[in-house]
Amino acid sequence: MWLAISDFASVVAAVVCCAVAIKLADDYLDQEQDRLAGQPNWSNALGTGTMLYAIFFLSIAAAINSSVSLSLFFASYMIGMFNDLHSRFPLGLTGWQESLLTLLISLGLFGWEITFFSLSLVFAVQLIDDCIDINVDSHSGQRNYACRLGCLECILTALLALLFAWWLNEALFFPVVTGIVLVYAGLLRFTVNYHV
Repeated sequence: MWLAISDFASVVAAVVCCAVAIKLADDYLDQEQDRLAGQPNWSNALGTGTMLYAIFFLSIAAAINSSVSLSLFFASYMIGMFNDLHSRFPLGLTGWQESLLTLLISLGLFGWEITFFSLSLVFAVQLIDDCIDINVDSHSGQRNYACRLGCLECILTALLALLFAWWLNEALFFPVVTGIVLVYAGLLRFTVNYHV
């Protein structure tokens, strides 16, 4: 019993640390865009240390559970590249090439099940997040999935992705989703306080 609780808690802790790392890295990259849109951004508080804190939290997540946290991080990287598939990045690769390379690395390190589990969950979170941000993103000129496909279509696709992730690994599904929900609840509180 205690072992099951300990396993659940360790996965939740790894996911929370990983999600914080992803949020900090995302805020660092989007700080100018968020400033123009009047959106909260952790880079305002952390400054140039934002990426160092992202690395710090990702390191903790990997130390707790490397396969879960790093596959989620790789999945976030791949999903994030979908909006820049044809742009060239510092390595000289396009977005789709970097996504494919990351997919191959994740498959090689962690196997197909955890890789596609993570991709499904991150894709579902991205779709839901795009529905939440549809007004801000459409006003700032961004074309997120909700702007392109519609909110109802995004929600239905997100539900299918969640069901697929649950089917792939029922044991991991609930602790990972719990960790994601905890981080989102904290971010929601930060956003509300930011606008007050």
